[in-house]
Amino acid sequence: MSRDGVMDWYTRLGFYALMAMLLLAPLFRSGKTPLALLVLELLALFALALLLWRPRVIAVSGLEKLLLLALLALPLLQLLPLPGLSRLSLPGQADYFSALQLVGSEASTRLTLLPRETLLGWMVLLLPVSVFLLVRALPYAQLRTALVLVFVMAAAQAVLGLLQYGTGPDSPFMVGMDQSGGLSKGTWRGRNSYANFLDMTLMLTLALFMATLGRQRRVQRARNLRERLLYLSTLQGHKAFLYGALSVLLLLAVVFSRSRAGIGLAIVGVLLVGVLFSRRIGGSNTYGLTGTVTSIAVACAIAIGLGPVWERFAARDPMSDGRWTTFQGVIEGIAQFSPLGAGSGTFEQVFPPFQDLAHASVTMNQAHNSYLEWLFNAGVPGAVLVVAFLALYVRRWFALWKTGEWGEFRYIQVGAGLAMLLTLLHELVDFNLFVPANLAYFAFFAGVFFYPWEEPPKPVRARKGEVIAERSRPQLRPVGEASTQRNPFMDDE
Repeated sequence: MSRDGVMDWYTRLGFYALMAMLLLAPLFRSGKTPLALLVLELLALFALALLLWRPRVIAVSGLEKLLLLALLALPLLQLLPLPGLSRLSLPGQADYFSALQLVGSEASTRLTLLPRETLLGWMVLLLPVSVFLLVRALPYAQLRTALVLVFVMAAAQAVLGLLQYGTGPDSPFMVGMDQSGGLSKGTWRGRNSYANFLDMTLMLTLALFMATLGRQRRVQRARNLRERLLYLSTLQGHKAFLYGALSVLLLLAVVFSRSRAGIGLAIVGVLLVGVLFSRRIGGSNTYGLTGTVTSIAVACAIAIGLGPVWERFAARDPMSDGRWTTFQGVIEGIAQFSPLGAGSGTFEQVFPPFQDLAHASVTMNQAHNSYLEWLFNAGVPGAVLVVAFLALYVRRWFALWKTGEWGEFRYIQVGAGLAMLLTLLHELVDFNLFVPANLAYFAFFAGVFFYPWEEPPKPVRARKGEVIAERSRPQLRPVGEASTQRNPFMDDE
């Protein structure tokens, strides 16, 4: 896929595959239904086959390739038979040996307790890997088009969520979501993952608002604060207003989702945007010290104002009191299966022996802490992968945060990095990265964050004073011999 914007057949297929995954992932209960997940996995397989057709066009570093291969290889290694070994010799699996024999499980010993669940989990991993690689391989123009789709999807989900608030389960705005009356969650199955998607997109819209606010073309650059404020009435100013209005819409939808973690992280995101971009409004510090102070003050005011709203609208999660006892059970399971883990995708079936009896009637399909669940499933190798990806994420910040004036795409990349940060924080109390739609959009933002973009060089312009001096300098001739050229204003002798 070329980066000069030329759309050949190969680029078009990759672009359409990415757009299809971004469009379909949220529409059918955030991809949690079997048919929706099957469609997404088939699209991911098609995209990976397309990428492998021309692997040289994928602009990823060697370290990124290594980590992605390790991510895909870990579940496959857990599926390999281990001849000569018994499950009694594997850590934590002795208690399950008799149960597996009673249900007629296969005799071969593997690192995973449930090979079928591990294989299904591996197929889900194909979705984020393919989305990430497609973003890295797309030209810049097509990537901006994909961003427009993300904004349209977020706006549509926000409007739908606001319409759902306070309605009954029979309302047409519930789009078939049973037992969801009065809850604002769009087409997602849960309000927390819905709020997480809005939080991620909110970071990009706020970043673009700060990028376009006060930015003018060089020939129209204002000279004083009054003229800069008048910029809001121009076409570029309308663009800033559009991003600002979209940000307000997304923030309202997060509030009415009544997700405590979603609202709290939205407050954190607003503060981060207000502080980080306070000295970079409009590419450079367009409004000077006044803009810097105002940006931080407005961000703090929004955060303070959302505090009481958070307490008023945020519904108490029924798992909030039992979540810590669940974490204790997960930690016990991690210790029992250490250092190899129980197997990727096996948490729901393997966790019941560690579940607190007070919650025995509740099926714990997730740990409500993705980091603990990854350790439960993958053990020490999973922990190494998590630390490696986090280190790669932190290292990218140092390469991305540069001095000087930023272009608009630099703001998009910083916003994508903040979107990833909010999700990584949200995973401490939830499982958004186990929801296919959130996983696909997280991979999309990761691809934008790691996109190899360099600011275009500034045109070299001669200083105005030098040009004027050169043009106004009189051309002097030496005084010497008379010119042999005839003067037309003199009479002939």
